Amino acid sequence: MKNKHVNPDVKVVDTASAPEPPGPFSHAAVVDGWIYTSGMGGLLPETGEVISDDVIEQTEQSIRNVEQILAAAGASLSDVVRATLYLTDMADYSRVNAVYEKAFAPHKPARTCVAVSALPVRERMKIDTVAYKRS
Repeated sequence: MKNKHVNPDVKVVDTASAPEPPGPFSHAAVVDGWIYTSGMGGLLPETGEVISDDVIEQTEQSIRNVEQILAAAGASLSDVVRATLYLTDMADYSRVNAVYEKAFAPHKPARTCVAVSALPVRERMKIDTVAYKRS
C-alpha cells in the first residue's frame, strides 16, 4: 500500500555521515529550497553514542552533524537563516555560545535558545536549523 502522506514536493534527506535518527524521523526535509534539520545533539555518527559529557565537545559534534546533514542537502552553515538551541542547563550558555559563534562566524543567523528539562542519552544540548539554498 502506498503511503498516502508522501508529498512529492518534499525531499527527505538522510545521510550516513550523521547519527542515525533514534525515532521515526529523517535528518532533514527540503521544500522549495528551505532545509529543515531535525534536532542534532553531540552523538557520534559511527556509534550513535554521545561524544562525552562535556558540553563544549557535544556542541562541536552537534554542529558537525548539522554540517553533514546540510551538505547532504547541498547546503552549508552559511545557508542557515535560523537556529534553535536547546540546553539542559543555562549555566552552559556562554560556553555553548562561544562554540556556536566560532562555527557560524561571521554569519549570524536568527536564533533562539531555550532551557529544557532533559534530552536523550546524556545530551546537554541540541540544535536544529532552517537553511535556504536556491536550487
